[in-house]
Amino acid sequence: MGSDKVRQLAAVIFTDIVGYTALMQEDEKKASQQLDRHRNTLEKRAQEFEGKVLHYFGDGALTIFSSVCNAVQCSIGIQNDLKSPRLPLRIGIHVGDIAYNDNEVFGDAVNIASRLESLSSAGGIIISEKVKEEIKNHPEIKTKALGSYRLKNVRQPLSIYAVSNSGIEVPTLREVEKKTGRLSNKIAVLPFVNMSSEGEFDHFSDGLTEEIINGLTQMDTLDVISRTSAFAYKGRNEDIRQIGDQLSVSHVLEGSVRKYKDRVRVTAQLIETDEGFHLWSETYDGHLDNIFEIQDMISNEILEKFDPELVEEKQNTVKTSTLPVDQDAFKTYLEGTFHEQKFTLPGIEKAIELFKKAIDQDPHLEESYIELALCYCYLGIMGQSPAQRAFEKAEQYIEKLCEVNSENKQQYAVTAFIELFLNYNFTGANRSFAKSLENIENNSRTYYLYAIFLNVMGKPELAIKWMELALQCKPSSLMYNVGLGRTFYFARKYEQAIEQFDYTLELDASFLSAIDGKGWAYMAMGKEEEAHNTFDIYQNLVSQEQENIPQLVYVAAKKGMDEIATHFLDLLQLGGTGGRYTITSVDVAQIYVGLEKFDEAFFHLQRAVDDKIGKSLFINTDPIWDPLKSDPRFKELINSIGLTTSIRALEWPDYGIMKTSD
Repeated sequence: MGSDKVRQLAAVIFTDIVGYTALMQEDEKKASQQLDRHRNTLEKRAQEFEGKVLHYFGDGALTIFSSVCNAVQCSIGIQNDLKSPRLPLRIGIHVGDIAYNDNEVFGDAVNIASRLESLSSAGGIIISEKVKEEIKNHPEIKTKALGSYRLKNVRQPLSIYAVSNSGIEVPTLREVEKKTGRLSNKIAVLPFVNMSSEGEFDHFSDGLTEEIINGLTQMDTLDVISRTSAFAYKGRNEDIRQIGDQLSVSHVLEGSVRKYKDRVRVTAQLIETDEGFHLWSETYDGHLDNIFEIQDMISNEILEKFDPELVEEKQNTVKTSTLPVDQDAFKTYLEGTFHEQKFTLPGIEKAIELFKKAIDQDPHLEESYIELALCYCYLGIMGQSPAQRAFEKAEQYIEKLCEVNSENKQQYAVTAFIELFLNYNFTGANRSFAKSLENIENNSRTYYLYAIFLNVMGKPELAIKWMELALQCKPSSLMYNVGLGRTFYFARKYEQAIEQFDYTLELDASFLSAIDGKGWAYMAMGKEEEAHNTFDIYQNLVSQEQENIPQLVYVAAKKGMDEIATHFLDLLQLGGTGGRYTITSVDVAQIYVGLEKFDEAFFHLQRAVDDKIGKSLFINTDPIWDPLKSDPRFKELINSIGLTTSIRALEWPDYGIMKTSD
């Protein structure tokens, strides 16, 4: 072949012996035996699975396959062969174009396979998303999602997976994040303990914790664990090192709050999780009116431990309000966020009541306007309040926010949601999102909301990138993890959706949105029994609020149990949910799709669109509506909404440059 290059699309596996250099220094003979065993096993398995070993690099090797499935099966076989006696081998697999000759191998696939190999643990196999996609129809190959990462000399973030078949080692999330460098500046803020005699002051201590989390999230240097994940440790006395492993963080901030009359004492300590030693501990005394100053002091102390230069920069660039904070209003606001984070209908309704009260107490408390608008958007999207009225309410509170401070950047993402769900103004929503994202990095909430917008617009593949970007900012956020699962579902990547929902349920086994999403993914895969069992779990968790759920009625309809489905559909339409949940026209239309009564389905779907129920905007993306798409009425419906509008979608930011895509 000489120096002529051969070009081909190939699955590339990169193998490497862990600790080989150290072993050579200790026992050269044993190291040589391990090297020979590695190469002999590799040659034998590569021949069995029609692969070709192209190059050996010391204790490593590069092998190519024309079949991705063969590459993965070969790797599993190699690891099983090397288990007894154990030879610590790492394997990475990617697929892409390569070029090679007698001396060299070229191509991004080679570099990526090498990077993936370095992230594996001894006895493990790490694969890329491309490989995962190729083996999705091979149920005998099990995988586990490990998240999305930026790898050296790889321009875009890469979603990676571990092969999890029996006998194959799977690295922990903490191990992977430590190798990629993400772990070094990753922090969890545990709920501050209320040391006051007033039990109701829990809302204040929880709110202080949330505000510190929010403040640290704005700092590019830090990767902050989400509020939901951190608050799972409230009231639990666990070793900091165990918490570090469970949350995959390098540092933990914990503390306490004590109130006496109108004064407050906050104690905070920053702990390194590997060894459990304290980096610093500080006590802050002040008046409740100055609570924002205390939050800033704590945030700056933490940031100084990671990047002292940024503290001065932050102090010079961040403009803080000089208006005094009304302590009663702030306390009410914190209580509102406490209820909002429950993500239940009663919780949202209580949060709305409290945010309104906070505004009455202090009309300059900008955060209350934002949260109120978002709460009304939530009710409108789910159809649990007259949708048009809910979105109009959200719009009113954004207008009031602008009267208080027209420069508040958080307004634009909420405005985009209102343009989307109230006005069906898709180009306007896109412009508002673009404005929200201008010169703002790590804006995880906007990344998440924009991904939802892209799902509405029928661009789930691009939405996946935005959801992954949100998760890079907050990897343990339950809502973002569920959002990625939903987006996989919209993209018809059902197995990945199931894996993502399962991963979310590992973080919180009772998180309703993940259970609901998993049930719908099973239905899309035709696994009706699994869907039924999943929705049964959902039903049991909401039984006090909702006796009958439309998901189970839909399953009955799909199973051909028409009489039962019709009976419960009638019951639901008569208000027989047995709780505060309101049956929506979208729910009814879905059940009629399951019953294959398409005339009735179109009637109720049109009604949902007319009533501005937010869930109806997903009709062009959600697989549940696929049976309607061959009907001319479906095209008429999406045309009437404007879902065929062409937008110039924003791509995910790359080194601060915002791109666009048709």
